[in-house]
Amino acid sequence: MSSFQPGIFDKRFREQVFLEYGLARGTSERAVRDALRAVLALNDEEHTVITVAFGPHLWSMLDGHFDFPPFSLEGQVAATQGDLLVWVQSPDRSHAFDGALAVHRALGDRFSTQLEINAFVYHDMRDLTGFVDGIGNPQGEKAKLAALVGQGHPGVGGSFVLTQKWVHDLAAFEALPVAEQERVIGRTKEDAVEFSDDEMPVDAHVGRTDVDRDGVPQKIWRRSVPYGTTTEHGSYFVAFSCELDRFDYLLRRMYGMVDDGVRDRLTTFSTPVMSSWWYAPTRDFLQAL
Repeated sequence: MSSFQPGIFDKRFREQVFLEYGLARGTSERAVRDALRAVLALNDEEHTVITVAFGPHLWSMLDGHFDFPPFSLEGQVAATQGDLLVWVQSPDRSHAFDGALAVHRALGDRFSTQLEINAFVYHDMRDLTGFVDGIGNPQGEKAKLAALVGQGHPGVGGSFVLTQKWVHDLAAFEALPVAEQERVIGRTKEDAVEFSDDEMPVDAHVGRTDVDRDGVPQKIWRRSVPYGTTTEHGSYFVAFSCELDRFDYLLRRMYGMVDDGVRDRLTTFSTPVMSSWWYAPTRDFLQAL
């Protein structure tokens, strides 16, 4: 699995730009490949780390060895499936802007912009709610096992990706006493200590998403980051998984679409307004474009 795109696990940089695109009508496969090669040529290890992923339509154009469906959660959340995701990570805002602009120019009129999110690492890896994000991430080799498609499965070495733009109602959340905020999340706010099983509210976010299924931990590799202005702000959720079904199951648990019918209380204070899933291929695949 040494061929994965390194940006998936590279957490050095505080500035992030996420660009979601739709494929322009009539664009040829050759033009797509030319554009993607130009984007990938912008990658460097110091200032501009670029990760790309493809929606189901674009992936079928470029590969065709396996298919996956467009995002859907039976109308429970907004489904806005895109064709191309480009993620730019940089050490500072200047390089993030330069990199994103270069990507946009390289794609030209072959793709249309669906979403541009300028995101950032907030304090000590906290969400705008003030809670540390990513505490439940697996570490080391376990992270790769959670994020990368394993041997014997279509897409081996690559990763399935879920992205969602969540808009927070911070005023409503911050109106709660801190102890009640902690019950919404399922861990303490200051020092990020997860509640015990006995203490965990049935509708707490951690309790709904840090689970096993048929004895298998449903771990994913999360790289979510805050974004926004004073008038609209939230979290750009981005996560990587060894299987697409894992995302579907966790979202269904959040929205009460499983047997217990319990809905994640966090959805009272934050709303996903855009959702797509993607496949991030290996470096070997990208180098052969």
